[in-house]
Amino acid sequence: MKALLTTAALALTAALAFGQKASPTLEEVAAKRWSEMHADRIAATADGQGITLSDIRRQIEPVVGQIRASVRTDSEFEKALGAAADETLRSMTERQLVIADFRAGTGKLPAMYIDADIEETIRRDFSGDRNRFVASLRSAGTTPLAHRKFIEDRIIFEYMVGQIRRTATEVSPGKIQTYYEAHRSEFERKEQIQVRQITLAQGAAETLAEAKARADTLAEALRHPEKINEAVAMFKLTGPKMSATPSFAEIAERISTDDYAKKGGDAGWHNCDELNERVITTLKAMGDKDISAPLQFDIPGSKSVWFIFCREGYRPKGFATIADPEVLNEIEDKVRTESMKEAVKNWLGELRDKHLVEIR
Repeated sequence: MKALLTTAALALTAALAFGQKASPTLEEVAAKRWSEMHADRIAATADGQGITLSDIRRQIEPVVGQIRASVRTDSEFEKALGAAADETLRSMTERQLVIADFRAGTGKLPAMYIDADIEETIRRDFSGDRNRFVASLRSAGTTPLAHRKFIEDRIIFEYMVGQIRRTATEVSPGKIQTYYEAHRSEFERKEQIQVRQITLAQGAAETLAEAKARADTLAEALRHPEKINEAVAMFKLTGPKMSATPSFAEIAERISTDDYAKKGGDAGWHNCDELNERVITTLKAMGDKDISAPLQFDIPGSKSVWFIFCREGYRPKGFATIADPEVLNEIEDKVRTESMKEAVKNWLGELRDKHLVEIR
C-alpha cells in the first residue's frame, strides 16, 4: 500500500493535466474524449470490489486547479497530482474494506436510515420536491438507485469509524502528563490580565462635565452594589432588570455601551504588552475584583468615552500548568484527537491484513 499507483498515477496525471492546457485543438479534444471512453481500467480491487481510474479521476478533478496553482513547474504538478491520486486510491480502498467488514459482521443497514438521509436532502436542498431531486441526479450522471447505494455506503463508513473513535475517547492522567511534558513549549505565555469593562459614552445632550460626573457616580456605585439601582434610576438608564446587589457583570450588561456588554463586560485575558499604557498601569495597580476609577479617553472628532474596569485575574509570564482548566481542556482535546486517529489507523491496518487488496 505504500506505492499505490505508479502506472495508475501516470495515467491520471496525463488525463487530468490535459485539462490545464489553454485552448486545446479539436484533435486534442477528440483524443481526450476517446481516452476517457476507452482507456479506463481497474486500478485496484478491495475485497473483490473494483476501483477504476475513472473513479479516482472523479474524486480528484475538483481539486486539480488548486493543485496546479500550488506548484510552479509541470514536473511538480505531475508529482503532486500523482500523490493526490495515491492518497485518493488509498482512501477509496480503505472505504471499501470498512464497508466489507460491516457486511461480513453486522449484515445489512436498515433501510429507514437511508430513507431518512435522502428525505432530509430532498427537504433541505430541493424544498421537498422529489422530481427536482431526481432531475439533479440525472444531470450529475447518476441514478436514484446508484445514489441510494452511495448514501448507504457513506452511512456504513461513518458508523464503523465512529464506533472505533468512541473506543479512544477516554483520556488518562498519564497521557495528559506525557503530552504536556513533550509539548511544554506550547504552553509558554506572556504576562496576562483578565478583565471586565464597562464603557460609558458622553451623551449627545451632555456636557463633558456632566458625562464625567455620571461616570464617577456609577464607578462609585459599582464599589457598593447596593447603591447601583439608585444610581441607574438617577440617570434614567434602561436595560435588563438587576438584582438588589448586582454583580459587575449584571451592571455591565445594563449600562455598558460596547460589544462586551452582552457578555457581562467580559473582555477575557489580554497580554499586558498589548494593552494601552494607561489601562495596563491602572490594572496592574489593582487587586483581583477591584473596581477602577473611570479612565477618560478623548477621541478626535467624537465625544469622550470612559472605561471602568474590574480586574478578574492575573498571570505572570511563564508556563501554564496542567492545573489551569484551559490548559487541561486543550490537552484533553488534543490527546483524544490523536488517540482516535491512532485507533482508526490501527484498525484500518488490521482490515488491510484481513481482507484482500490488490493494486494493478
